[in-house]
Amino acid sequence: MAMARSTRATMVALGLATLIFAAAMIAHSHELNDAEIVAVPLNPDDPNQKRIGQLEYRGGLDIPPMGQNIGGLSGLRWDAESGRLLAITDDARWVWLTPAEEDGQLVGIADFEVGNLLGVDGEPLTGKEQSDSESLTRSTEGGWLIGFERNHRVLSYASLSAVPTKSPIDPVRAVGPLDDNGGLETLATSENLRLACAERTANDKTPNCLRSQFGLAAYGQGMFFAIPPSPLDQRGGVPTDADILANDTVVILFRSYSPQDGSGAALVAYAAEGTSRELAVLLPPLTVDNFEGLAVREEGDKTFLYIVSDDNFSSNQRTLLMKFEVLPQEPLSVQ
Repeated sequence: MAMARSTRATMVALGLATLIFAAAMIAHSHELNDAEIVAVPLNPDDPNQKRIGQLEYRGGLDIPPMGQNIGGLSGLRWDAESGRLLAITDDARWVWLTPAEEDGQLVGIADFEVGNLLGVDGEPLTGKEQSDSESLTRSTEGGWLIGFERNHRVLSYASLSAVPTKSPIDPVRAVGPLDDNGGLETLATSENLRLACAERTANDKTPNCLRSQFGLAAYGQGMFFAIPPSPLDQRGGVPTDADILANDTVVILFRSYSPQDGSGAALVAYAAEGTSRELAVLLPPLTVDNFEGLAVREEGDKTFLYIVSDDNFSSNQRTLLMKFEVLPQEPLSVQ
């Protein structure tokens, strides 16, 4: 549901950006004239509010299409080597975003790059049935695993511009029957662990996530129940992304929506031993939309979380990118 547009706090002019058409393998440069990115507060009713739950707000942006139809962002990952965020879209494109930050605060987008995802036939993916990419994670080989819904499958990309191969991960075998528009919304990997979650609610008979371990027996393997905190648990909250910290603590992003209640989101940490801890719940009047992407960024003793919303290419929704810092006095790991 569209939220009231917050008062414009910042206008960030983008300089030169590059659009890569992966299908043609030709790079094209596009100059963006006064593309406006609007800073958003955590709470439009109280712009001074910076804390929510165990998180400190480090800035947020309302990102326009920027001349390249930027939108439909789902999975999100932080790439420490390049200092960029990678997102995928609902129409099988990848988007690299370089955040502009000052003193740890997210203030804009320095540049971005866009390209098409190819299918196993080497052609760009087209049509909703084939191109609805929703989940994203690094593969153990160093490339990327991307999950699709409708035609439920996971493709393995050595690089984002490469022709993929079909991954042995079978979404239906992993997490059970899937609706057309409710597929493998979450994929996350670490050296020891892989997590896959379906976009559905969990109950005492129907788990919605599969956790599998690569080398440490302590993690176990099998289905488990990812249930959001109140009130999202009563509003049909579902997992829409997750990422894994260096210590193998899993952070899951939940999203809910109803015409009566609008959008809601929550972040929950799951420790290795199976205990969970609520980090934050985002509900109006806080700035919230259809959040579907989560990326963890660890630097020294600091942990940052980025979340991004999927605007469904609709004028009634926004592409929001928000940054939070986990408060150091309340670490993620549950002892």
